[in-house]
Amino acid sequence: MNTMKEFTFEPRYMSLAVIKGIDVGNKILNDLILEDESCLGHRQVGSRSYHIFYFKNDRFSVYYHKGGTDAMYSSASLDVVLEYVNNLKPEDFE
Repeated sequence: MNTMKEFTFEPRYMSLAVIKGIDVGNKILNDLILEDESCLGHRQVGSRSYHIFYFKNDRFSVYYHKGGTDAMYSSASLDVVLEYVNNLKPEDFE
């Protein structure tokens, strides 16, 4: 099974990979965002692909298109959501 070690940002948002403390409404983030909701990137965990969406000035949310409790996670902090996604393991949902 293919598993990415870490969340991978879309090219437009790569600069966020090295910045800590990004919260909802952050000026750096909002300057990059073109839409009210944007997919920042993804992480492959086993056969599942998780995405993090930023809902401008509201929240960061994990999305997995088949649903489940592992896809119902959101926070006002990008760091918190990244930690959650980067700690998912295939055995968590077998």
